[in-house]
Amino acid sequence: MSDDRKVVSIANILDDAELSFWSQVVKHLPLAESGDFPPDHNHSWQTAIEEAVITWWDCNASDQYDLMLMNGTILSREVD
Repeated sequence: MSDDRKVVSIANILDDAELSFWSQVVKHLPLAESGDFPPDHNHSWQTAIEEAVITWWDCNASDQYDLMLMNGTILSREVD
């Protein structure tokens, strides 16, 4: 981990991203009467969005930021 790079928490990114995602679902499906999501799908949803953020970070932001995962592990890319 570099001393001059900001460490960003994936938990914060995921919380904000989920709120934005579901608000867009509601925006486009305004007649829905509830916002239920099956509990047995929650784990696969959480895994998929976490993997998506890690992939996006690796392709687009890993030169500028370190990423702290849910388990506390910090992903860092050494920049020359």
